[in-house]
Amino acid sequence: MIVTCDTCPVRGLRCDDCVVTVLATLAVGPPGGRPLDMAERRAVGLFVAAGLVDGGYAASLTAVVHPPTAGQAVG
Repeated sequence: MIVTCDTCPVRGLRCDDCVVTVLATLAVGPPGGRPLDMAERRAVGLFVAAGLVDGGYAASLTAVVHPPTAGQAVG
């Protein structure tokens, strides 16, 4: 099965909770970035096991930490 945004019957309506959108926006952190935490590693492992993400690509993922925005709780 091939899933693309071009053939999606609900394109533009349900993108906010779509796994294709999530996979397309996975960020590879800078070299030396923070390692993924246990929950992140498990989630990426499930994507690899399902064949949705290449294992080599998954091994290169690191966490990208964004500074809090005004009014956002820290912690």
